[in-house]
Amino acid sequence: MNLVQKYGGKYLRNMEDLNRIADHVAEYRSRVDGLVLVMASMHEIAEQTLKRAETFGEDISRDKLDALFSAAELQTAALMACALEKRGVGARVVEDIRGQSLDIVDRYRGKHEIMLDRIEHAFLAGEVAVVPGFQGFGDFGMEDRLGRYGSAATAVAVAGGLKCGCELYGNAEGVYVVDPKVSESRTVFPKISYEEAMELTALGETDLEAGAIELAKTLGVEVFVGPAFNENRIGGTFIVDRSVIVQEAAVSGISVSDDIVIYTIRDIATSGDAVSELFEMLGDLSVNVDVISQQTYSENACAVSFSCSGGDIEVIDKAFAGNSRFCNLEVMKKEDICLVSLVGVGMTTHVGVAGKTFATLAENGIRHYNITTSEISISAAIDSDKKNEAVIALSEAFRL
Repeated sequence: MNLVQKYGGKYLRNMEDLNRIADHVAEYRSRVDGLVLVMASMHEIAEQTLKRAETFGEDISRDKLDALFSAAELQTAALMACALEKRGVGARVVEDIRGQSLDIVDRYRGKHEIMLDRIEHAFLAGEVAVVPGFQGFGDFGMEDRLGRYGSAATAVAVAGGLKCGCELYGNAEGVYVVDPKVSESRTVFPKISYEEAMELTALGETDLEAGAIELAKTLGVEVFVGPAFNENRIGGTFIVDRSVIVQEAAVSGISVSDDIVIYTIRDIATSGDAVSELFEMLGDLSVNVDVISQQTYSENACAVSFSCSGGDIEVIDKAFAGNSRFCNLEVMKKEDICLVSLVGVGMTTHVGVAGKTFATLAENGIRHYNITTSEISISAAIDSDKKNEAVIALSEAFRL
């Protein structure tokens, strides 16, 4: 049996943490045939690297940051290999991507490659393969990375190529039933479908990355997310194919996305040109738009609303002011908003979920501004100061 483990976050802050991982791996090594360790950059090394880079100013190009943090990840992997060999465990750093490889696709950065044959060579030599967080080649042969959470995608991709399980050890103790930002219970799912995990992470839970889970679904990799150094994998969450889930509740979990802003532009022409120009402009600004709605109130005019991150306000306001089509229109902005989302694959077979959701909000005097749905989720934009009240009420209503 082969296994891929990824370490990062709170388990990889400094050398003390790295040595603890090495102690655990030395004890665990004999229980698997081939072991791959995917290492995110140690926090201590990454922090030092960033501080040194900032001596040249804050405006550092992405390719330079990519190279710096790739080097930090490689240094972490090399230190782990040294720590393992000190404990009598053979280890090899695998960071060369040349040769036969598995192609993976990242939704933000395009196509990447990850090495497999050198990992297999390490297995044949009886060594642990230690892989730094993702490194590959971007445009014109320049070094590229998957970005934040890239090490999770790397681990999943390697597990997919090796046809084995994948364990992710970072800041998350599992996939939480109710977003830990607003709940003290910190209860995790023992098992959850890929689809539900993707929705929960995309809609608010930030300790996982929906892209890595999406890749796991594509490659058919069973993923465990939970506390490290737990031989029996108790207390975490298995992310699996939906067919493995025996009972599908109408609502499985609640996620919260903070710092949302809603823009409404009135008197836009209904011809379609203005609407297309609006969202092309937002795309060019790299604004990730969430909820979109349109209200047509005359034959020639309509109002268009959209929500996005509050961090995009400055760039959006500047773009509206400098655009001849939109600068004279009425643009309204609603800030201090959060998005509360209910997620559950059971929504595809249970009726009345939307009615119960909005009745619960109304009974508690919680106003919603925008609504969006998918096959397995319902999201409502509400005032940020009402989020705790909303989560408590909805948790009770759906018995979470």
